[in-house]
Amino acid sequence: MTNSEQPGLQENLISVIIPCLNEADNISASLHSARCAYSPSEVEIILVDGGSTDGTLDRVPETVLVVSTRANRAYQMNQGVEASQGAILVFCHGDTRLPWGWREALLEALQDPQVSGGAFQSRLEPETAFLKMVNRVKLPPDWRFMFGDQCLFLRRSIFDQIGGYPEIPLMEDVELARGMARTGQLARIDARVVTDSRRMLERGAVRQILGNAWRMFRYLYLGATAQDIARSYQSSREESACSKM
Repeated sequence: MTNSEQPGLQENLISVIIPCLNEADNISASLHSARCAYSPSEVEIILVDGGSTDGTLDRVPETVLVVSTRANRAYQMNQGVEASQGAILVFCHGDTRLPWGWREALLEALQDPQVSGGAFQSRLEPETAFLKMVNRVKLPPDWRFMFGDQCLFLRRSIFDQIGGYPEIPLMEDVELARGMARTGQLARIDARVVTDSRRMLERGAVRQILGNAWRMFRYLYLGATAQDIARSYQSSREESACSKM
């Protein structure tokens, strides 16, 4: 039985799946942006925790469903979908905030039955002079430019059709976007989600952005595996996820 055939699936409900691992500084803002002024019949929020030890879960209200899993973002998001009931899925990282009016913008994008899913534009904060320029860029509705920190969204039927997220250490968002493109058109919502830039600034924003572009090129065109990319992109969270694969 596919998720779209599960009893209790609600056609007018949007499920926001938030994978997290040690996001105590950001999780409250992320949850607040997803809830916004929407009722539980319009938006359900599912937080999927990969074993946080920094007090993240202490900041989650009782109205949010919490699913505890092992630390692997793809696995976490798949488990979140298993626990959800919405006909539309949104994946929002624990350090990212959805924009005001996100639900209306998303539903408008999906009015076209040919659209399988898409992503928002994004903004990194706090800004540096370089990031101000980056934040002005508008990305196209092309799967090669759609990443998890842009809050990917899609119809649940499409998620089922492409088999969900591949449970690999990195690049799972690229593979989901590639799958969406194979099943229909993609949409890019002009409203910007906001992602915490502190980890990028710690590494150096220019170095990180150029490194990400090179890793993407290696993955798509030079035969690098997700494991290869993960080894060149290590943070405390990724190290934890890779070690528990």
